[in-house]
Amino acid sequence: MFSSSDTSTILARAPLRLSFAGGGTDLPAYYERYGGLVLSTTISRSAYALLAPGDYDEVHIVSSNYRTVHTDRRDSSLSLPWAVIRAMRVERGASIFLSSDVPPGTGLGSSSATAVALITAVAAWRGRTFSPMDAAELASRVEIVDLGQSIGKQDQYAAAHGGINLFAFGADGVRVTPVTVSDEVRRGLERHLTLYFTGSTRQAGTILKEQHARIAHGESRTMESLHALKEYVAPMYAALQAGDYTTMGALLHEAWQLKRRVSSGISTGAIDLAYDTARAAGALGGKITGAGGGGFLLLLTPPHAQDAVDTALRPLGLRRMAFTLEPRGAHTIGIGTEGQCDTYDTMVLPPVGVGYSYA
Repeated sequence: MFSSSDTSTILARAPLRLSFAGGGTDLPAYYERYGGLVLSTTISRSAYALLAPGDYDEVHIVSSNYRTVHTDRRDSSLSLPWAVIRAMRVERGASIFLSSDVPPGTGLGSSSATAVALITAVAAWRGRTFSPMDAAELASRVEIVDLGQSIGKQDQYAAAHGGINLFAFGADGVRVTPVTVSDEVRRGLERHLTLYFTGSTRQAGTILKEQHARIAHGESRTMESLHALKEYVAPMYAALQAGDYTTMGALLHEAWQLKRRVSSGISTGAIDLAYDTARAAGALGGKITGAGGGGFLLLLTPPHAQDAVDTALRPLGLRRMAFTLEPRGAHTIGIGTEGQCDTYDTMVLPPVGVGYSYA
């Protein structure tokens, strides 16, 4: 599929994210009126865009996530990468391979991270300088304006910037405040955070459209919940900086109870059972990542209780996915015409047709 040329093949990587507090307040329908606030971190699981320049008469896109090959811009199954290609005015001369460490629809921001990775790769190919703010804003515009998706902005900004950040969203723009923690706190956070794949994915758009409609109509229960979720950001920030994992777990638990009130599709009977089972086995708190309805169950669990939680969740079909915190945002690596990567030795690019498995 890829042919060599005088220009090096470009690999761009954008990390996925976990939000600790404030999720849902990054929806335009909310933050344009009340201001949104989200505390999040990026993790070592990522989305990738591999771009091979060549003398192609068109653009080819290959996706391992959707197990498809596309050269037709009218094909809607990969509308997001085609929208990025249109926004960056790429007409020909590129063969693109897209991949992610997790399936789409699992609540870790993989779609937005893919958009950011592709923007980063194309910008490098074109010799353009894109700051993290530039990449995040373009990805947000493509998804929210060009494609009309009812999503928020935290995923794009997290993928572009990397690390632990406090994002403030408003009608006049986005403010990014990096959060510095000690090495001891970072290691402790990595030891306490766990992710379990529920075995199901979901279309976030349906859930988020309902949230958008409730916000637009000022539905009291939804608005009260979102206002309260935003109030959890400050104490979560303080607990994080102090390395107070007990308080972080309690705050995650309380916020999850609130988040379930925002929209009818956020939780399910299976999710509630898994969460209650994990708490009974020793988890301090947690949530379903992203919009909810499926994907990954994020838990904050003391290291001494993690074997018990693993054992309790295994009969329910949940499998743990290993990860660490990722301080870097989207970046590129030149691979060269012989396909050899000089600086990145942990890349995982599953070929078309390969599924995902967790230990």
